[in-house]
Amino acid sequence: MRLEFSIPLLLLGTLSVCLALPWVAEEYPNPMVNPNKCGSNIDGETLWLCDPDSVLGTDTSSVLSTVKDVNLNSNCVCNCTESPDVGYVVGVAVAEFITTQHDDSTASLEAFSQTVRENWFETSSCDDKILLLMVKNDSQIHLALGSRINEILPSEILDNIDRDIEPLLEASKYTEALELTLRQLDLAISERVGVYATGTDSTGMTTEEPPEPDNLVWGILGVIAIMSILIFHYWIKY
Repeated sequence: MRLEFSIPLLLLGTLSVCLALPWVAEEYPNPMVNPNKCGSNIDGETLWLCDPDSVLGTDTSSVLSTVKDVNLNSNCVCNCTESPDVGYVVGVAVAEFITTQHDDSTASLEAFSQTVRENWFETSSCDDKILLLMVKNDSQIHLALGSRINEILPSEILDNIDRDIEPLLEASKYTEALELTLRQLDLAISERVGVYATGTDSTGMTTEEPPEPDNLVWGILGVIAIMSILIFHYWIKY
C-alpha cells in the first residue's frame, strides 16, 4: 500500500513523498477485481498476479507470461473424471511490507497468504488453489496450498524449492525467484499427478497401498495351523 503526500519546503518548492505502508491481508487487492491496482494485465487479459507496490519494477511481462503458461497448462488434480481439462490454479501476490501479527515472521507470512488465498479464490469441493506470496522486506516466498495440493506434494519437494530460490532472493532477483518457483512447482505437481495415475514413482517402485489380505486364505491357514498342533499333541501323547 502506498501513501503519497506533498511537503512544502522553503526555497526548494514542494517535495513529493511516497511511502509504502504494510498491507493488511483483508485489504490486499484481487487482480480479477482490481486489475489496475495490481498491474496484472497483459495483452488485454487479466492474470493471477498482483504487485501493487511495483516491487518487480515496471516490466512484469515475464512473470505474467509464466503465470499464464502455468495456469493454461496445469494438470487436473481432483474430480478429473468429470472435468479432466480443469487444472489447478496458481496466483502470485507481491508486497513490499505486510502487517505482522506474530513474533515469528514465517507465521505472519503463512497467515497473510492464507487469508489472501481465501479472498482471491472461491471455495470449491476441489481445494486445488495455490498462492505464492513474496514479501520484499522479508526476502521470502511463502506458498499457501489448497488441501488437495498438500496431499500431493511431499514437504521435501517444497524444501528443495526454497533452497533453490534462496540465492535469488538474497540477490534481490525477485522476478527470477518467482519464475523458478512457478516452474518447479508446476513440474513437481505434474510428476506427482503422474505418480498417482500410474501407481509408480520415478524409480519404478509402486506407490499404491498394499492390497488387503484375503480373509478366507488367512482363515484356512489358521485352521491348518490349529489342526497341526492338535495332531502333534495327540501323536506325542499316544
